[in-house]
Amino acid sequence: MSLFPLKRFYARLMLSYLMVTVAVLGVIGIIFITLMERYFFSVEGWQLISRGERAGALLQEPLQQQDIFALKQIITTLAFSYDAYLVVTDKDGTILADSGSEPDRLGLSVEQSEVEHVLSGNVITKQITGPEFNSLFYMAPIYEPGFNPDDMRENEDDSVDSTGHVIGSLAISIPLGPIAGTIAGVTRLGIYAALGAVVLAALIGYSLSRRISRPVEEMSRVALELSRGRFDLRVTSSGGDELGQLADTLNYAVDRVAETIEQQRRIVKQQRDFISDISHEFRAPLTSLRGFLELMRSGKINPQEQKKYLEIMHADALHLSHLVQDLLDLSNLETQQITLNLEAQRPELLLKESLRHLQLSAAAKEIIIEMQEAEDLPAVVVDANRFYQVIVNLVGNAIRFSPPGGVITVRAEPDGSQVKFSVTDCGEGIPEAELPFIWERFYKVDKARTRTDNGSGLGLAIVRQIVEMHGGRVAVESTPGKGSTFSFWLPAEKWTQETAN
Repeated sequence: MSLFPLKRFYARLMLSYLMVTVAVLGVIGIIFITLMERYFFSVEGWQLISRGERAGALLQEPLQQQDIFALKQIITTLAFSYDAYLVVTDKDGTILADSGSEPDRLGLSVEQSEVEHVLSGNVITKQITGPEFNSLFYMAPIYEPGFNPDDMRENEDDSVDSTGHVIGSLAISIPLGPIAGTIAGVTRLGIYAALGAVVLAALIGYSLSRRISRPVEEMSRVALELSRGRFDLRVTSSGGDELGQLADTLNYAVDRVAETIEQQRRIVKQQRDFISDISHEFRAPLTSLRGFLELMRSGKINPQEQKKYLEIMHADALHLSHLVQDLLDLSNLETQQITLNLEAQRPELLLKESLRHLQLSAAAKEIIIEMQEAEDLPAVVVDANRFYQVIVNLVGNAIRFSPPGGVITVRAEPDGSQVKFSVTDCGEGIPEAELPFIWERFYKVDKARTRTDNGSGLGLAIVRQIVEMHGGRVAVESTPGKGSTFSFWLPAEKWTQETAN
């Protein structure tokens, strides 16, 4: 397995970073070496010209007097001092004296045309390079004593010909090996520094590439797992940059998708449970009706028992009618297809009107309904018909499950910005484990109960939907063997108006 697989994002990013770094260092190195060579050669050139001018001044007198011995002494001393090769010619181009390094080692080769060019008052400076030599060459005219061509140039006197004052020429050639060695040494140091910079850039590039690519790779991994149905993973990389924002956006999108999928699962489960429950609820009364109708059709029921069976069939039909109506009500409530007719109502008046319709059912079981309301109850903004439906469901359940001769207490009291309504029965109570589920559709605490209990299993679900549509909430408390208290809260009129404003 490769340490830096190019298919990986961070490897390509790091390679790009290194290529840019090497390219920049290469360009900088070339520019630096070029400028350095120019600088050293320029300095050496100016020094050579300065030496040539000083040497020319020393050679004027001996050359004027054709003192060959003095010329050889001077150029020998200068050659040793300058570590150079010197050649002196007369005004005819004849070599009078030379001294210093071997000309072949310096690659020195002076052509007659160059000598004539110098004897005409010109200066030659050039670099001589070859496979085995590298030198700098300077050749200038030697003027007669007392003559300075610079003064003529400053005065711009063209009437004076400097050629007539030339008495010879001086050629100096110095090896550039020491300078080349210095340049080579500096170049090596530069190369070592560049290699160190590349290594450092590689380390920094690896760190930066991993830091940049890690969130991208993690997002890619999470996206791949999402495609496999795993919605529990999240991108842990975070930061205030664009990648951090992208990671947060991906996490948010995953959360929304997970919520949607979970919601879809709940809906599917509810639909399945609904079909199962509704099938169960319809099966019993329909089976009963079908059985009795078949018995009556076959003439197996005598006239004395026919009335009893007709009453059972009528009760089953009423049960089916109530079940269908409850289903329609719950469906309309859940889909928000019911428009509430909200008006400010006095809570005590609403309770009295609702309980008046339940007195007959309570009296049939000798049950007493007590109403308790606090003083100065604030008004509630409510749909009176839906409030009546809530009370009928809650008190109806209390009557159904309270023993004969029991007492049901209905209370209304202020609770902060809301009004609390509660219905307390004296039945058998509800096990604590069942309390979280009693507001669900078709949920029945006693699984052995049948349609003879006259309950559809939808009443509490309808209560919760109505109360929540009003902006309220529901709760239940129960102690097995002592009864249950069902409570709901509705916003008070004053609080509703303040919220609206």
